[in-house]
Amino acid sequence: MAPTTAAGSLQATDVLADELLQAFGYPETGLITHDGQFHPDKFGPRIAAALTQWAHQHGLT
Repeated sequence: MAPTTAAGSLQATDVLADELLQAFGYPETGLITHDGQFHPDKFGPRIAAALTQWAHQHGLT
């Protein structure tokens, strides 16, 4: 099994979340990109700040 990276985890989350949302008729959220990045501007201010801090800690930005 390949080592898990933060970007890889985000990619997997993106695929799973998009599939689940689409199964219920909702469009993709666009919160996480297919290449494992996220768009903090699409989250609320408090969550965006926490995600940005987490991303920096894990070398995603």
